[in-house]
Amino acid sequence: MKAIILALVVIGAAYISAQGEPWCRCALFVSSSHAEWMVYELPEVPITDCESHNQCKNRCTNEFNEMTNEMDLWSTFDNSTVGQYICENLYSNFIFFIHNSYVHAYYEMCGGPWEYTGLDSQQMLCCDRGQHKHCIS
Repeated sequence: MKAIILALVVIGAAYISAQGEPWCRCALFVSSSHAEWMVYELPEVPITDCESHNQCKNRCTNEFNEMTNEMDLWSTFDNSTVGQYICENLYSNFIFFIHNSYVHAYYEMCGGPWEYTGLDSQQMLCCDRGQHKHCIS
């Protein structure tokens, strides 16, 4: 049985490495008790190979901190807040209300699973029909 599992792991690794250039995706997610929503995807970051988890995680962490001002939802970016961009994206995907939810930063490398970077938004996110609002407990 162990030999079969090892063979599948080797075949899977060979398949991933044969897919071409390595890539790393960075995205923000909001969790609820029933769902996980990708609320914003940032530009891909370059990595050297599909074994460089720390490289992908660190580059995404830097991109999150740069583009969101250290995960500050009220920071302005192109005349709008980071939270407003997220709320508009949610609204365009038919998610009209979010109340008191933190935004979490994840990365995905070469088609693998999404992995948590350890970053969360400084504030909770509240959206009302596409508008970023201050959260009231």
